[in-house]
Amino acid sequence: MKNFSLKFLDIMIGIVLGLGFQWWPNLHEPWQYIAFIFVYIDIVDYWMDYGPSLKKFPPKREIDVMLDVAIMFALFLYIYTTQLSLTYFFGAFILTRILDYFWLLSSKQEYQPSGVDAVYINSWLRFNLIESVTAGFLFWIALSSIIPVLTILLIFIGLRVIIRILASWQYKKIHFV
Repeated sequence: MKNFSLKFLDIMIGIVLGLGFQWWPNLHEPWQYIAFIFVYIDIVDYWMDYGPSLKKFPPKREIDVMLDVAIMFALFLYIYTTQLSLTYFFGAFILTRILDYFWLLSSKQEYQPSGVDAVYINSWLRFNLIESVTAGFLFWIALSSIIPVLTILLIFIGLRVIIRILASWQYKKIHFV
């Protein structure tokens, strides 16, 4: 199941990224263009950690494969929502983090990693929760329309970059590279 899952998900991430470009003409607002470019980079960055992690912690059960497929769907939704509204965008981001949290938790329980692998998993378990709460807070701010959409998006991007740096610093490198 290990090789199937990794090959299948490699193809799926390619489809997600490829299909994303078809929505470029549907973008009209400045925040949508910025969000789209950011999401594209964010998905590639996510795959740089997730893909090698799948090699190290391949799915053992069918439910693990279904969780991987759900993550791909959430990434697809994440890029799709750049043409909708900021609240949908944050909702899709939160969904990706929740599914990733469960994937990490499952890997932690099934493989009981140690050393740098344990630091990696524990760091992202913690940071996924922090990012979900932060995005949830920004979701509510976006609903209230107190702050301009572009400002909220830039705050989100800044926080996402800071969290990514902190997570990498926590395990001292980009994992598995």
